[in-house]
Amino acid sequence: MALHQKKWWKRIFKKKEHKVKVDVIKDLDAMTEYLKELPQEIEPILKEIEKLRNLEQERGVATKSIVQINLDAQAKVIDSLLEKYEYVQNDVDINMLRLKKVANEFLRNAKHHGMKDLVNEKKEDHRWRILW
Repeated sequence: MALHQKKWWKRIFKKKEHKVKVDVIKDLDAMTEYLKELPQEIEPILKEIEKLRNLEQERGVATKSIVQINLDAQAKVIDSLLEKYEYVQNDVDINMLRLKKVANEFLRNAKHHGMKDLVNEKKEDHRWRILW
C-alpha cells in the first residue's frame, strides 16, 4: 500500500473543508430584485409569441410563393424567443441556487438550535428534497 493511501497519512493531510458563509439577506434581496424585473423581461417574450402566432396563422392561408418568406420570418422570431427564454431560464436557475443555499442555511440554523424534528420533517417533505 502506498504511503498516501494509509489511514494515518489521510488523517494528517486530509483536505480542509472551506465553509462558505451564506448571506441570506443578500440572496433574498437578489431574488426579490429579479422577481420585480421579471415582468419587464417577459413582456418582449409575449410580443414575440404573438408575432409567431400571427405568422403561423398567415402561413396557413398563404400561397406557395409566400410560405418560404413566412417560414424565414418565423425562424427569426423563434431565434429571438430561444435567446430570450435562455436568459430568463439562466436567471431562474441562479435564483433557485440562491434559494437552495438559503434553505440549507435555514436547516443548518434550525439543527444548531435544537430543532431536529423540524429539520427531519423538512427533509421528508417532497418540496424540500430538491435541495439536497
